[in-house]
Amino acid sequence: MMKKQEIKISVLAIDESDDTIQFQIEVTNGINSITQEFYGYANNFKDFSTGLLSFPKTINDIVKYELGESGEHWAYYILMEVLCYDNSGKSAIHVIVDNNEKRPYTNKSEFYMTTVPASLNKLGQLLWDWNPTTENEITWTAE
Repeated sequence: MMKKQEIKISVLAIDESDDTIQFQIEVTNGINSITQEFYGYANNFKDFSTGLLSFPKTINDIVKYELGESGEHWAYYILMEVLCYDNSGKSAIHVIVDNNEKRPYTNKSEFYMTTVPASLNKLGQLLWDWNPTTENEITWTAE
């Protein structure tokens, strides 16, 4: 039996003065999981969702959501890289999350979630339709 693989994105707070949104992302592949807070705007996932809606254009198509960089110059690093891992189109999300803290507060995870393109298209639609200013959270479960 496959373990539940899920991405949940929540709104923790909205700064009315500049429309900045404090998000929290929780990702699990059923074995590993990571939670990270980060900041963005209501349209934060639009480019990622657009890429997911038409994924895969070719067997070599890669769609990325990337925020920050690994290293001390950024508060955090989040990468969700969507790719096909075989010629039949089986797909995966490569997840890297790093809070860029110094030890003993370091929290870094890297793992994969496996799924199918149709499920990733649904994630794209979910993100495209989501308005974080009116809906507090979304959850996608991989098929």
